[in-house]
Amino acid sequence: MNTTKIPARLTLSVVAACLVSFCGLLTETAVNVAFPTIMSDFQVTTKAVQWLTTGNLLVVAMITPLSAFLQKRFKLKSLFCFSTICFLAGTICAIFAPTFQILLLARLIQGVGTGVGVPIAFCIILEQIPFEKTGTYMGFGALVSAAAPALGPTYGGIITSVLGWRFIFVILIPVLIFTLVLGIVTIREIHEPQKAPIDMPGIALIMLTFFCLVFGFANIGSIATAPVTEIIFFAVGIAALILFVRHCMRSDHPLIQIDVFKNISFDCHLICFFLINAIMLGAAFLLPNYSQVVLTCTSMFAGLMLLPGAGLNAITGPFSGAVLDRIGAKLPIMTGTILMTAGIFLLMLFGHALTPAVIIGFYIIFGLGCGISFGNTMTVGMMRLPMEQKPYGNTAFNTLMQFAGAVGTSVSAACVAFSQNSAADISYEEKTAIGSTHGFIFLFALTLCCLLLQTAGFISYEKKGKAFSG
Repeated sequence: MNTTKIPARLTLSVVAACLVSFCGLLTETAVNVAFPTIMSDFQVTTKAVQWLTTGNLLVVAMITPLSAFLQKRFKLKSLFCFSTICFLAGTICAIFAPTFQILLLARLIQGVGTGVGVPIAFCIILEQIPFEKTGTYMGFGALVSAAAPALGPTYGGIITSVLGWRFIFVILIPVLIFTLVLGIVTIREIHEPQKAPIDMPGIALIMLTFFCLVFGFANIGSIATAPVTEIIFFAVGIAALILFVRHCMRSDHPLIQIDVFKNISFDCHLICFFLINAIMLGAAFLLPNYSQVVLTCTSMFAGLMLLPGAGLNAITGPFSGAVLDRIGAKLPIMTGTILMTAGIFLLMLFGHALTPAVIIGFYIIFGLGCGISFGNTMTVGMMRLPMEQKPYGNTAFNTLMQFAGAVGTSVSAACVAFSQNSAADISYEEKTAIGSTHGFIFLFALTLCCLLLQTAGFISYEKKGKAFSG
């Protein structure tokens, strides 16, 4: 039996880092539910209001790849304080925003705080938690990463309906103040910052890469009306990524060690982590939209329908991490991935005839599978790396987590919009049901890819003759 004791201070430092991540990730999906009200208040279009999420994702995706460099160059407590204060400032700005432009600026400031803050919890876990407890604590970190965006629609729907959209941010203020004090008291350093040289070409290239790719996916729904613009953004993003890889291979102090990606097992689990994120956020978009348009549910009820599945997703993470610590990664990860695949398959199969009860039931299966596989996939991927490469692995996982949000949500939204805008002589509600079904087909394809890659990751590791100690 594992009897390793973790000091309370260390546990609380993980809690503090997770709380700031939770606030950042929660608002990514909570604000989406308030779009109609915000459009009415500020008299802006749908295209404009979407920048509250798109702009936030762009900033987060551009900053997260710098996390390994920042953690090497600065103290963890300093980064934590900066991220929390930055997010707090953006939150206060959002509460009192007199114009849409100020609200957008507030969301960009929050994006800076989220981009710096999200990797900190995993850094503390990987550096300071004993190996035999890593799975459990990574499960807690996964709880935040999975539960926050999953609970966002429920939280945003209830708060907007009862109190108004500004209270989405008001309620976060006491949480952020508590988080800041807790982090200052509990976070400790285990190594001094290094005076690592600033890789300006690498920073410029990776920021350009994710700016173009996130922007491209976020606007993929307009590819039929503005194909040239979309092609340019994707082409520039891919070109910048190629140049970034070449630069890192030649640099003495790269932002990311490319050797990390020579580990096939790590690569498989990294891609699976990206896919699970994209699938979760895609489903979190499709189901509330289906519920409100096709089933004519209120935004509050549409959010509440997802609560049982989202709750299971959240609470399963730490328990499945503890299972990994005891019996290894393969059984829980494969079980979770199969359940996730089954949930999406059922939503796809009944896409034209979903009811509230059916959605709740299928989403519970899906949420349970995500909760079991999500955090464990990151845990086992990081365990495939030697200690000196873990900061770069952490950067890769957290960067793709943010990028996945743009891919999953945007492609799912494009599937629905394409059907809604078709010339078919059927009702808008039926068009939405058809488009949602197409979205579930896309997500089901991703789950199949995930299932195959999880299997390939374990086979690759086992072929090396290494025993995973769990």
